[in-house]
Amino acid sequence: MPFPPAEKKVLFHTLGCRLNFFESDGLFSSLSKHGYSVAGAEDIPDVVVVNTCTVTNKADSRNRNIIRNAIKRYPGAQVWVTGCYAQTDKESIESIPGIAGVIGNENKSDLPRLILEKEGADPSYIPVVSDRFAYSDVLPNGHTRAYLKIQDGCDRQCSYCKIPQARGKGVSRNWKDVLDQVSFLQDNGVGEIILTGVNLGWYRDAEGKKAFPKMLEAILNKLEYSRLRLSSIEPPDVGVELAELLTHPRFTPFLHVPLQSGSKEILKRMKRSYTPETFRKRIELAKSKIPDLFLGTDVIVGFPGETEQDFQDSCSILEELGFSKIHAFPFSVRKNTSAEQFPETVSKDTKKERVHSLMDLSQRLHRKYAESQFSKSREAVLERGGIAVTDNYLKAVIPESDVKSLSPGQFLTVEIGEYIPDVADKEGKVSARILAAIG
Repeated sequence: MPFPPAEKKVLFHTLGCRLNFFESDGLFSSLSKHGYSVAGAEDIPDVVVVNTCTVTNKADSRNRNIIRNAIKRYPGAQVWVTGCYAQTDKESIESIPGIAGVIGNENKSDLPRLILEKEGADPSYIPVVSDRFAYSDVLPNGHTRAYLKIQDGCDRQCSYCKIPQARGKGVSRNWKDVLDQVSFLQDNGVGEIILTGVNLGWYRDAEGKKAFPKMLEAILNKLEYSRLRLSSIEPPDVGVELAELLTHPRFTPFLHVPLQSGSKEILKRMKRSYTPETFRKRIELAKSKIPDLFLGTDVIVGFPGETEQDFQDSCSILEELGFSKIHAFPFSVRKNTSAEQFPETVSKDTKKERVHSLMDLSQRLHRKYAESQFSKSREAVLERGGIAVTDNYLKAVIPESDVKSLSPGQFLTVEIGEYIPDVADKEGKVSARILAAIG
């Protein structure tokens, strides 16, 4: 018999970036064609896939905990580990008893075949697939908005970053394949498409020329129903062309642009390719086109050599530019990076204090932005649990009585209401009333 019996259950633990979430969706899409379904809360899975991240030491520790817990909780299951940590620390993972296999990013798309072989399928019926873009016709699994991977890898050599080791050099997905996938997602009623990649703005065409704005324009020209969001974009790629495209009605008014530090000296030590001043000018350019633009960012605190003034410079530029969501990370040394040679100058306690300061700032700036949207009407996509995500990335709470007649993934026009504070370390939500439901 070429394939295992139907009704096998698979459980995904996906950590890290949206690129990983797209790839987990793709892996499930392949497995679902061979009788696998998602394991529910009460199910015992036949297969567990841990799709790992390695951006920080904390991420590595979380990976190991999830792997060990899966082996302990599901003793009869195949437990496979893939993703960035599997690419960079394969031997460390393989030393954990009970692992079925460790597959790095380079061969991640071949994981369904390996799982099926382990289950006893005839390998002659299963093609070998080792292509970083071998995920086609991928619909969202467990969420309503779809991720679309168009780029992988990174040619930058930021002094703190391990991701080039985990993802390799920059590569781009075939132009036609990208547009075909956009059509597929829109034809299947997906309300929001989120472009993902390690370095989206690096995207190249078949001739090797930078072509990200042209790709965005081609995608936007196809969109009549779905809307488009970028997962993240590097500061040097926020230019006139992108700012103009942001005004397109199907482009969400949202940018996530990593700052990392507001200090010129620290950015230089990080080997980032911009200064605080050029960063400011690019963000101001985007905001001049979209006054209600939602801005998110990443900041590393406690980088070797960071003084209190350097940290305050980061806080100042974030507040001046009106960022509404800040992901703050304490610096942690990553193996085989140039920053590994830098002497630590900031204590763990100071790093912790600075992270908390940025989290408090993020909450305050998020509330300020949300309250500026009071009584405005926004387009939103309904998620599960009565939450709708607006085009400008606010989480809107819809009254339970109104949700009953609606379906997840449905487009709504909502009026933004009062701000609803959340727990101490998270941004809040907004109340909203439905003005119109589409579809």
